Formats: sequence, structure tokens, C-alpha cells
Amino acid sequence: MHEETKLCMLFGSVAICHQTHALHSAKKNLSGWDYMEAVFFSLAEQGSWLLEPTVVAKTNKNVIRKALLSAFSDNGRAGDSSLDRIDERAELYHDLCKIITRQYGGKFGQLLAGSEGLLMNNGCGFYELLAASKAFGDPVRKKSSFLFKLLYDSGLYTVNDPENFVPIMDYHMQRVLLRMGCLIINDRILEEKLISGAEMQSDEPVRSACIEALKIIAIHSGFQPWVMNDFFWPLGRSCCNETTLCSDHFCIKKPCTFHLMTEISDHSGCAFASCCLGKNDLKYRSFREPNVKTHYY
Repeated sequence: MHEETKLCMLFGSVAICHQTHALHSAKKNLSGWDYMEAVFFSLAEQGSWLLEPTVVAKTNKNVIRKALLSAFSDNGRAGDSSLDRIDERAELYHDLCKIITRQYGGKFGQLLAGSEGLLMNNGCGFYELLAASKAFGDPVRKKSSFLFKLLYDSGLYTVNDPENFVPIMDYHMQRVLLRMGCLIINDRILEEKLISGAEMQSDEPVRSACIEALKIIAIHSGFQPWVMNDFFWPLGRSCCNETTLCSDHFCIKKPCTFHLMTEISDHSGCAFASCCLGKNDLKYRSFREPNVKTHYY
């Protein structure tokens, strides 16, 4: 597969990947990010125009909308798609492709080259260049950091200033860090909202605290912050989700995401049980991720 096609897959899938609770394929038995990744890989195999930024940039958003819905449908019919928030996703993707076409000749590789291997570079770093698009405008860089990790893991990009990396902080990560006791919530009203799942205007205080907590954990662990994501994200996606392996004694994902990504063979208990406050404290175990409506993650 051509390198630019791989870049289109990764940039495009991350750009529209947020709040994917409803995204599911019964036919493929995939949901969330797994389904998102599979669809974009399929688009690459098909040579779809959706992976040609210069074409997407000049295409009507209603056409993009229908094409995305069809791509995420088991029978190819837009009306049967599980891809929700479609107007928002189509707008984010269209905007990204317009910027890549206008500023980089339709080549995501040109954006990477322009960053000169730096996350921050006086307005020209990876984070800074991406921030020009709506999809990657998050001030705490969740999507941008996730994209960097995918590019890094694929051998498509590396940086010379890893100290500027902002830990990836989606809702699974926040939930796990809250339950483990990696941050303390001192505001009683906020604590109640995190337990009840009540909608919040912003999750910024919680997310920023989680980012700082993960930086500290990374330093003490000896792993890069983007590697820490491979521990906490799959745990939150499976063993520590709507049910908890430590108290309910079963995992919501089959197969378990955490055990697919680790070499731990025993799945009878959580690997973090000995150091998790939520294991023995119902209040901590009851924490949920902040309930906010956002396209940042």
C-alpha cells in the first residue's frame, strides 16, 4: 500500500473518530475504533475517492455524508448505518481535506514534512499545523496525540521533541485514572456528576488533571507517555467499563481488548487490582468518565 494512502487512512479515521459508543457492525462483530479502522482499511483497498483529499475537498458535504454512512453500513445502504453525528463528521472531514488540498497539495506527507520532526516548532510543529483544522483543534491535543501514536507505531513518523507530547486522554482513560485514584476530586458537585453521569458543560479540569497524572506515571514507569496509553486505554475499553472485572467478575468485551494487547494470560482478575483504590472502595469504582458532548474525543 502506498505511504500516502496509509496517511489518508490514519488522518481521516482519527479526524472523524469521537463519541463512537453507537458505532457497530453486526456483520463484522466490530464496534468503536475497531470498526472505524476496518472501514478505512477497506476504503483503501477499494481505492475509494474518500481517501483522495483533493476530491473530497471539492465534493458537496451531502455527498460526503452519504458516502460515509454507506461505508459504515453492513449492507452498503446509508439509511442503515450506525455512524451517528454524521453532519458533524462530514464537516470535520471536508474541512481537513480542504486545508490539506489548499496548503499541502493534497498530501498529508507534506504536512508531516513541514513539521520538521517536531511537535512544537514556533507555529510549524505537528500539533500546531494540525490545529488549523476543526477536527484537530482540541487545546489538549487528544486527537492529535492519538494520530501521532498511530503514525509512530506504523513507522510513518517520529519526533525529536518527545517532551512536548501531550498524553492521549479520551473517556476510557479518564474513567480508569479516576477509578484507580490517580487524581482526587475535591469538588463535591463535580464528584456527584462523575458518579451519576450527569451531563457537564466541560471536562477540562478533569482531563487536564488526568493528563498531568499520566505524565507522572510515565516518568516513574520508564515508558514514554504514548506507550502508557496501551495499558490504560484497553483496560477502560474492556475490564473497567460499564462492568468491572474486579467486582462483577466478567469483562464487557469478548475478546478482551486489554488481553489482546498484553501478554498476561490470566483473565480472572484485573492486573491492577493490587494498586487500584476502586477495587475496594465503591465510591472510586462508581466513577464514570465526564459526560460531555464534544468532537475532540
